[in-house]
Amino acid sequence: MQTIREVTGNTATGTEEVSATTEEQLSAMQEIASVANDLSSMTEELQQSINRFKV
Repeated sequence: MQTIREVTGNTATGTEEVSATTEEQLSAMQEIASVANDLSSMTEELQQSINRFKV
């Protein structure tokens, strides 16, 4: 019976760690997406600026 409690406790702990890691990864992915959008906007602005100088 003690072994079942230990396994259950370890499983619960592992599940909590996986959940926390997943949340961190989601947050990082959202930040990357936001930065990618910002870079895309900057690229468009730069392209417009370059086009002004083309002959």
